[in-house]
Amino acid sequence: MMGQTSSASKQVDNSNQKKMLQGSFWMTAGSLMSRILGALYVIPWVAMFGSFWLQGNALFSKGYNIYSLFLMASTAGVPSAVSKLVARYNAQQEYNLAFRLYKKSLQIGLVTGFIAAGILWFGAPWLAAGDVNVIPVLHSLAPAVFVIPVMSMTRGFLQGNNQMVASAMSQFIEQLVRVIYMLFMTWMLLILNNGAWQDAVVQSTFAAFVGALGGIAVLAWTLWNQRNWFILKKQESLDQIKISEKSLIWQVVKQAIPFVIVGSAIQIYQIIDQYSFFKIMQIFSDFSYDMLNRQYAIFDFNANKLIMIVISLAVALGTTAIPLLAAAHVRKNNDEIASQIRFTLELFMFVMIPAAIGMAAIAQPLYVTFYGYDSALEALSGTLILQFSSFLGIMFGLFTLLSTITQGVSRNDIALKALFYGVLLKLTLQIPAVALLGAMGPLVASMGGFLLASGYILYGLQKIYQLKLEHCVMTLNWVTFAALIMGGVSFGITQGMLLFVSPTSRLMQIMIIIMAVSLGGLVYSYIMLKTKIPDQLLGNRVAMLRRKLRIKLK
Repeated sequence: MMGQTSSASKQVDNSNQKKMLQGSFWMTAGSLMSRILGALYVIPWVAMFGSFWLQGNALFSKGYNIYSLFLMASTAGVPSAVSKLVARYNAQQEYNLAFRLYKKSLQIGLVTGFIAAGILWFGAPWLAAGDVNVIPVLHSLAPAVFVIPVMSMTRGFLQGNNQMVASAMSQFIEQLVRVIYMLFMTWMLLILNNGAWQDAVVQSTFAAFVGALGGIAVLAWTLWNQRNWFILKKQESLDQIKISEKSLIWQVVKQAIPFVIVGSAIQIYQIIDQYSFFKIMQIFSDFSYDMLNRQYAIFDFNANKLIMIVISLAVALGTTAIPLLAAAHVRKNNDEIASQIRFTLELFMFVMIPAAIGMAAIAQPLYVTFYGYDSALEALSGTLILQFSSFLGIMFGLFTLLSTITQGVSRNDIALKALFYGVLLKLTLQIPAVALLGAMGPLVASMGGFLLASGYILYGLQKIYQLKLEHCVMTLNWVTFAALIMGGVSFGITQGMLLFVSPTSRLMQIMIIIMAVSLGGLVYSYIMLKTKIPDQLLGNRVAMLRRKLRIKLK
């Protein structure tokens, strides 16, 4: 009997890992493509802004930081809560309840979206904190705050049904439509009509609304296309659990509040930077406001835009893990939960650590490719900040993943306490760090805050589920070793080639990136294939690849 139980448990683990890999692939692909597209547009966008590009980046970032916080408030964390609750009810074969939940979430989204959009529009003069250019930017973002909740709720519903492809595709189309609109309007305003750069930023931020309409269209088509499947599920529903409308709404709200608070962590840190950096620097330095704006753009927009590509990997992993963890939590299977958490953490290490170290290694050509080479000092400053931000991205990603895991297993209290302690440390470090380190200071303070918060969550999960992290530590050691060797190779190639090519040429920088990433990636792959770690994370196909390449295990 024990053997049968163990075998059944192993089958569940393997099934979960397969679902996790499939879901992670699509969510990672969608999220990564969206982030890459959201970073690539910067190259032509910056070129069209000419000498005003840093001012444009700073204004865009100031508006988007506030918008991101309002967007989290308007969705109220409901999409993630919907994903979790839908997965829970599906596990109980209460499909009709899952559909009722989705309908209620749409109603909640419309109300919160309307309220948040109204506050953003009418509160724009106060939120601008004295910068009049920010007011029209915030006005342009209000329509997006109103419509995006509907799109987010639908994504949450589809994710709860493990339909990750549609969710990923809508993400990509949303970003594609947004980028096309913003580049077209920027070209029309600045190149065709020689207009004001501030107007180009306003149209670029309004593009969030236009992109959202594209994303909603994809989701609406998916729901229509899958209508027969949904009808079949409704017919199979057990309908044994009776919940009133009020209880259903309360369930969603109760689950959503921690999601919105914890999900806003990165935005909270950025808002702290936005409202404190200028005041601290004006006290401890004699830089002009224009110079401070340029420094702010480098660390808050330029570097952040690139590291968000890496962070999207963690978001995708966390999004995929929520329904699986929620289903295991319903079954009260702590062993399954512990196994799923370990697997998710190891997959995070396997992908995130080499991505971050690789980005740090090629930071100089990467920065110049995206933002150009105005001066040696500015390129050096941008490179150093991007290198540090790459490592900060690991902490951003780890906190995002761990907080999502706590929500999947209904331990929101751990994530909320972790966020509180992290923000408290960030606030404590902010003034001395900015005063001593300038533009690097906010990043150092953020690193401290996220390190503390992530450590607290990991300690809490270990205490509850006895995670047995010995294997995770072994994976971490191997992955870090391989990633450092890879980083050394990529950095050596980068610096070696820069001795012979122009540091100002974008084309040359792209060639360096391709060469460094290709050879570095081969080195990392070879070292990892010498171990069993890829087999445990990616399945049996790795062994076939190893045989074809004639690589022997250590």
